[in-house]
Amino acid sequence: MSEASKVKRDKYLIIKHGALGDILQGLDAFESLRTSFPSANLTLLTSPAFVSLANLMPYFDSIIIDERKPFYYFRKTYQIRNHFRKKWTAVIDLQCSKRTKAYFDWFYKRGGGNWYGTAKECSHPMPDFTNMNNRDRMLEAVKMAGALEFKAELSWLVKDSKNVFQKFKIKKPYCVIIPGSSPHKLSKRWSAEKYANLANSLYELGITSYLAGTKIERKIAMEVCANSRASEILVDNTSLQELAQIFTKAQFIVGNDTGPTFLAARIGAPTVMIMGDDTNPYMSSPTGSAAEFIYKANIQAITTHEVLSKVREVGGLSDLK
Repeated sequence: MSEASKVKRDKYLIIKHGALGDILQGLDAFESLRTSFPSANLTLLTSPAFVSLANLMPYFDSIIIDERKPFYYFRKTYQIRNHFRKKWTAVIDLQCSKRTKAYFDWFYKRGGGNWYGTAKECSHPMPDFTNMNNRDRMLEAVKMAGALEFKAELSWLVKDSKNVFQKFKIKKPYCVIIPGSSPHKLSKRWSAEKYANLANSLYELGITSYLAGTKIERKIAMEVCANSRASEILVDNTSLQELAQIFTKAQFIVGNDTGPTFLAARIGAPTVMIMGDDTNPYMSSPTGSAAEFIYKANIQAITTHEVLSKVREVGGLSDLK
């Protein structure tokens, strides 16, 4: 056995259950950990819905699936407990939820290991991050653990995009509209009527609007299509990676406070997020080189004219591709 192979690898457990937008906002934090600690073993604890995305990432050596079952599911609770009983160099809690605080209290505190988070009595308590953007909050958390700051390089997400345009027969110039959101927060949605008006205005400018979303958002997508020249071809048809590839050639993306809008912003596409009273713009605004947002407490008070003006600000109507 070589001397190098005898060297103990530092082992970090990073907790990030979701949601999709928050995981995408955490990419710079993940990159910072991986680049700062190239020989460390980095393990991500996340929800089942995000395992496929995490496996695409070049940051983690292993993934632990946490189904977040109620604690009276004793077998599942025992499995999670065993993960926290391992000898981690540190646990970095980027979720900071009631559940992860319970993990610290029940499974980790007694061992006295390093824990970066907001759990009471943890070894490295995070400061008050109120009104700090989620991207910056997670980045500051990993810097507390000794990481230097690096910006995520996302070629792993958008590479080999040629086939996606043939597959979906995308017509240029085009934009992508994201009219849905979490079904638990329907009040985050700008109305189907307003998105239809936007799509019709863009049609007059010669821009084809494609609608993106998941199966549960098909209803609102169909409402938009029924009242506009928009196409719903992308709804429930793309993988997250395919959607990212489509974003790279779009004139711009307009959407609600939802995961795919954060994805568009993160890859650098001109992106406008529409926000209402359910979103804190200080914490949840999209981050990217050409990302902006429009906020009004009454989301339905935002006008098509305001959205088009903001699209112009991010460069979405200049130099049609």
